[in-house]
Amino acid sequence: MILRVVAFAFGLTGAAGLSQFPEFAQQYLQRLAGKVDQLEAQVAEIDASAARFNMTRADYLADLGTSRTGAEAARKAEGEISLFARLSANLDGFREAGAFGRLAQAYRVADVDVVQRTATDYQPAVPLTVEGAAFAGVGFVAGYGAWSLLALLLGWPLRRLRRRQLQRQVDAMEAASSADARYEVDDEDDDDIPFVEYEGDISYAVRKVLPPIALTAQDGTIVDLAMLTAPAVIFTYPLMGRPGVAFPDGWEEVEEAENATSLACSFRDTYEAVRRAGIGEVFGVSGQSEADQAEAAHRLALPYTLLSDPRLELAFALDLPRFILAHELYVSPTILVTQGRRVLAAMHPIRNAETAAPRLLAKLEEARTAHQEARTA
Repeated sequence: MILRVVAFAFGLTGAAGLSQFPEFAQQYLQRLAGKVDQLEAQVAEIDASAARFNMTRADYLADLGTSRTGAEAARKAEGEISLFARLSANLDGFREAGAFGRLAQAYRVADVDVVQRTATDYQPAVPLTVEGAAFAGVGFVAGYGAWSLLALLLGWPLRRLRRRQLQRQVDAMEAASSADARYEVDDEDDDDIPFVEYEGDISYAVRKVLPPIALTAQDGTIVDLAMLTAPAVIFTYPLMGRPGVAFPDGWEEVEEAENATSLACSFRDTYEAVRRAGIGEVFGVSGQSEADQAEAAHRLALPYTLLSDPRLELAFALDLPRFILAHELYVSPTILVTQGRRVLAAMHPIRNAETAAPRLLAKLEEARTAHQEARTA
């Protein structure tokens, strides 16, 4: 969080500073033109002196330099002539270039003396005073607040629709619970065991494009899965156990629900081998908070990134298997292999989480071997 605040502050500072370049360049151009005019007059005076003696400029300077008193004047005149030629060319180039062109060639044509004089007397296009900064801060807060309110209002229908969809799923689940044949329990214990409803279809995810979803990692950074270009492995899980914190009631009744930690450790122990098999990144995704992800990553010494997806956007976008327990929605353990934003393969259900990563690694090695054989055939 601190790094993002500092980066944001640096960004505002850079924006405020660079926004002054067009005006600074204009004032620099005016000073440069004045200096060129001054040098032009001095060069014209030298040429006039040479003409009075019916001499060329070069002959006049050479003759002037033969005397002890004239040598210094000759050197000064030659310097003025050279500087006039250079600054005249710079002035012409600066005048012809637009704002972006001036920025591109500033390092090449800028005269240090003129730059320093311009900076000394520079008048900003928008005064960057304490008062101006205060007004800019108020405007920033107002604009930020207006955008947040607008985003809240625009997103409200979508959030309401999602809540209605989830409620309909829960209502249908509860209405069908008495007729469900997957669980046989005694009548006296029926109220103590929550009903579990499964949904989603892993086959839908294969060949689909990863959605542009920005998820928060355990270190606070933002990862957009749609920006992944190198091959990646993304595994999902419902809930990673935390020491001293009990699982939700009925958790043991959920198929594969207790596989999360074993699945995470499976990819931890085979991480280097998976990378050597051609996988660029490994991500674990669940609906848990950033703090829970950070605790699990630290406690289990995970070498890869855990992402927090509290609204299960990835699961909904790819229709990944998920389940509802006690009116809460969770994503089931699944493994996705992606490349260039597209899901190439998927594994589900995860019957044995401890061997999931080695089995995936074997599949990757098998695919790579087959690809190499096809190329050499």
